Amino acid sequence: MIPLESLTSCFQGLLPSWLYTCSRSGVPNVAILSHVDYVDPSHVALSFQFFNKSKRNIAENPKAKVRLYDPDTMRAYALRLRFVRTETDGPTFESMQLRVEAIASYSGLKGIFKLLGADIYEVLSVEAIDYEPGMPVASPTVQSRAQAEPRLPFTLKALREISDRIHQAPTLDSLLDAILETLENIFGFKHSMLVLASERPDRLEMIASRGYPEGGVGSEVRVGEGIIGMVAEARKPIRIAGILRQMLYAAAVAKRAQERGLTSTDRSIPLPGLANPESQLGVPLIVRDELIGVLCIETDKSYRFHEDDRAYVEVLGGYLAIAIQNALLKERTEEAEEHSPVKPQPAPVPVQPRPQSKLKLEYYKSDECILVDGEYLVRSLPAKILWKLLHEHQAGGAVEFTNRRLRLDKTLNLPDFKDNLESRLILLRRRLEERCPEIQIAQSGRGRFRLELGSAVELVEQP
Repeated sequence: MIPLESLTSCFQGLLPSWLYTCSRSGVPNVAILSHVDYVDPSHVALSFQFFNKSKRNIAENPKAKVRLYDPDTMRAYALRLRFVRTETDGPTFESMQLRVEAIASYSGLKGIFKLLGADIYEVLSVEAIDYEPGMPVASPTVQSRAQAEPRLPFTLKALREISDRIHQAPTLDSLLDAILETLENIFGFKHSMLVLASERPDRLEMIASRGYPEGGVGSEVRVGEGIIGMVAEARKPIRIAGILRQMLYAAAVAKRAQERGLTSTDRSIPLPGLANPESQLGVPLIVRDELIGVLCIETDKSYRFHEDDRAYVEVLGGYLAIAIQNALLKERTEEAEEHSPVKPQPAPVPVQPRPQSKLKLEYYKSDECILVDGEYLVRSLPAKILWKLLHEHQAGGAVEFTNRRLRLDKTLNLPDFKDNLESRLILLRRRLEERCPEIQIAQSGRGRFRLELGSAVELVEQP
């Protein structure tokens, strides 16, 4: 029998599978499956959602057959199965449920589009189907293209190199860039983003990204929405392949749900990052049960993240979480050494300045957000920090500031413990570089920074 574990590409959900069942009286039924999950070398799991006739047949006759397709070679395989049990909790069910909910959340179906159970089947045999009518015969071109897809070099040498890059980063700011740069240069991940927990428990904020036309620093993600939000909520890794096909399926379910009044049309949220990602992998960054953030990697290739990739990146995520937290603690403990030198930071990329001679900044107290000439800039703690700096500069010409001074400022309402001020300042600096280059925050020493204005500003406070 062909080893079940050798069919890993068939379990990515890139091509629909077919489930064949038969009633006790001999009446057959065929259903299309979006995904077949690998459990162990002798078991697979099928999602129990809407296949009522298949479920009735299995209750009468526990034998079934599943036809899988290898997306690389288009070869078909037949699995003869025997139903064992239905699970409504446990690792297999939770993994399947997270994937379903992540897709559902994009279409506003979280909490509506639910996984009822994971049906566990024993695999009695695995047979290769030499030729499937209606399907293209695997050609050498297809096979060579599949073999040419590079696997990630997760080796001790690669891990040692990323470890060295992390240890050489002098500041949290440079550490964030080093992480994403190394993920691309060593492991081949061209599109990645780091999203950190914010002062609001239901939000995460993007602090660094790589490979996108626009950085998107400061973009918010709600906990429980999309793959990033679901990873943060469940604190478990999620891997999704063939997103566009699954999104079409979710959209069809959403339409039916809207027709029945179960959801509204305004709950859909846009996909983050790539406009049309095909594969996404998100891993939580956790240190001692504390969520530091989420690392999300995505690609426009349908079959990019293998099971080994998920396991390796999950281990790597734990290491990155410790590195980020250590950098935060280090900068806070050393900020008293205000005059200690730091390595110079790279100059921001020059951006064409605005034509007007004065910028109008409006701070809305109720929403804690700042608009520049009517366009949204930043909100929450970074907005309060910027407003404080600009007011002090306008009142007395102050340009030099320290982290310690901000921590002692009661008007900012920083928590006594774990305020993550350093990450808020990094987010603010990067957001200004992207959206308002006339205002810059430049690090001038350990725990010190300087406010630089390239244009006159008008400050207007709104209710």
